[in-house]
Amino acid sequence: MDKVDVRFPKAAPKSAPAKLPGNAEERAAALAELMRRLAAHMKRESAAVRARRPAAEIAALLREKHKLVMVYEEVSRLLRLDREGMKSLPADLRSSLRDAARALAEGAAENAETLRVNGDTQKLLVDTIVGAVNRARSIPHVSYGPNATAPAGRGFMAPVSGPATAATLNTRL
Repeated sequence: MDKVDVRFPKAAPKSAPAKLPGNAEERAAALAELMRRLAAHMKRESAAVRARRPAAEIAALLREKHKLVMVYEEVSRLLRLDREGMKSLPADLRSSLRDAARALAEGAAENAETLRVNGDTQKLLVDTIVGAVNRARSIPHVSYGPNATAPAGRGFMAPVSGPATAATLNTRL
């Protein structure tokens, strides 16, 4: 009988990579469409963050955005490498690329601003909580006497006034 190693499951077979456009004109058209999709996706992500959608939903948007960005980088790299093809692009395709680049820049700026504001808000919240905890820790507490206010689980502390070594002796034994 053959031994099977069950400790390390085999990875699922990867699907064939997507076919990239072959010439500069196809690449430019694909890149323009991809930039429009990416800009729209970034606007959806910004709206989800502003609407305080669940973290799982935002994480799914981030994963999808990552995939789009990776394809965008590859297609734009291939198009930049083909200088002759770039020079020979028709004017309407160049205009389409320009418009898509403008839309992507606007979407990216909105997305970056939304994420920056969200990060600043989270930092402010964390700083407020840390400040409150530190202030609560710095208040002296008396564990016994008429003003006993010791927090639970803290043990005994010396009183704020009077000698720190004051004690009562039980002489009735």
